[in-house]
Amino acid sequence: MVEIVIENSCRLEKSRHTYNYTIMNIIKVFSLFLICVITGCSSKKTTPNFNIEPTSTKEYSIENVFIDTLRLDSIVTSFEIESSINNDKIYLVDKYFNYIYEYNTMGNVLNRYLGTGRARNETTIGQIATHTFLDDGLFLLNQSGAYYYYDKHYNFKDMFIISYVNQEWNRLNIYEIPQAYTQRYSDIVCRQYEGNVYFNVHLAHEQVNIISSTKEHLRKNANILEINSKMHDFGRLLAVGYPKSYYEDTYNKAIMSSVNFDIDKKGTFYVTYEADSLIYVYDKDFTMLKCYGFAGRDMDLDYTLTTTPKEVGKNYRTERNTKGYYNWLEYVDETGVLFRSYKKGEKATFDGLQIYKNGVMIGDIDVPKGFKLLGYIKPYYYSHIIADDKKETLTIYKLKYNFQE
Repeated sequence: MVEIVIENSCRLEKSRHTYNYTIMNIIKVFSLFLICVITGCSSKKTTPNFNIEPTSTKEYSIENVFIDTLRLDSIVTSFEIESSINNDKIYLVDKYFNYIYEYNTMGNVLNRYLGTGRARNETTIGQIATHTFLDDGLFLLNQSGAYYYYDKHYNFKDMFIISYVNQEWNRLNIYEIPQAYTQRYSDIVCRQYEGNVYFNVHLAHEQVNIISSTKEHLRKNANILEINSKMHDFGRLLAVGYPKSYYEDTYNKAIMSSVNFDIDKKGTFYVTYEADSLIYVYDKDFTMLKCYGFAGRDMDLDYTLTTTPKEVGKNYRTERNTKGYYNWLEYVDETGVLFRSYKKGEKATFDGLQIYKNGVMIGDIDVPKGFKLLGYIKPYYYSHIIADDKKETLTIYKLKYNFQE
C-alpha cells in the first residue's frame, strides 16, 4: 500500500529553502499591499481584437501516419501527473509525491529528482499544481499559489508569493485586476517565455462571470495571466475577450470558455478557445497577427444549456468528459509545426489531432483517446503520458508521418 503524503496547502512551509520572511521581504509584501489599495491593483491589459478575417487554407500533404504505443517503466507514483519534454528526455511530474522522473525514448527510467524533503535538492512544496521547464531550470506552482524555482540540477533557487488583497472588487474595474483571477487548476496550462510564466485563468468572483454579466464578460474577461519572475509580481493580462462565435449560444458554451495556448521561441503566442474553431496568433506584445483554422471532425457540440453559475459547477466535469472541444495546443519549434488536439465526445472511438504548418492545415487525423501532443524528439512526436491508476500503467504514444511526394 502506498502512502500519499500531502502537506497542508493552506500554509507556507518554514524550511531553509522556502521563502525566508526577513524584514526586507515583509516590507516588500506590505508595499505591494499599499500599491494595490492605492491603484486598485491594475495591470497592463491588452485590447481585444477579433475583427481580423481568417486566412484558413487546407492542403492535406501528409501520409503514412504511424502511431506506436510505448509503455513506460513502472515507478512509485500517485498517478496524478503532468509530463514534459526537455533536452530530448521525457519527464513525468508526480503532483502528490513531488518526484520528477526522467525517461529516455525507450520508456526506461533514467533518474528521479526532488521528492518531499528538506535537503536542497528536495522540496517542501506540499502539492504540485503545475510546472514548466525554464531555460535555466524548473518552475513549480503549488496549490496555494506559491511560485517555486529550481536550477538545472534541481537545487532550490527561489520561492515567492504575490499578495492578494482581500477587498470588495469594484464592478467597474474588476476585469483589470490580476488579483481577481485565479489559475484554472483542474485544466491548467503553464508556459514560459524568457523566464516569465503564463497560465490560463478565470475570474474568481461568483457574481461576475459569463452567466451573470454576459456582455461585459465577453468583452473584458482576460484568459491568460503573466507572472514576472524577476519582479516577483503580476505582469500582463492577456487574451482579453472572446471570439464572435461565443456571442452565439453563449450559455451553451459557458463551460467550454477557457483557452489553450503555447508560445514559440520568438515569443509568438498561439491561442485557441475551447469552443471556437479558429487559432489566434499574436506577437510578443500580444498584437494579433492573424487567425486561421478549421472545425474538427465529428465533434459532439451539443453542449448543455447552463443559465446559472450553480449549473456550471454542477455540469462542469460531466460536460467536459462527454462533449467535444479543443483541449490542447502545442507549437514544436524544432519543426515549425503547430498541433491542436481535440476531443470528439464520449461516443467517438477516437479523438482528433490537427496539424498546421505556416498557418496551413496539412492534416487532421484520428488519434487514441486522451492523446495530446507533448513535443518532439527526433524522429518522433510524443504525446503526454497517460496514467491509468486502475491498470497501474503509464503509456505514451509516439507519432511519425511522411509528406506526400
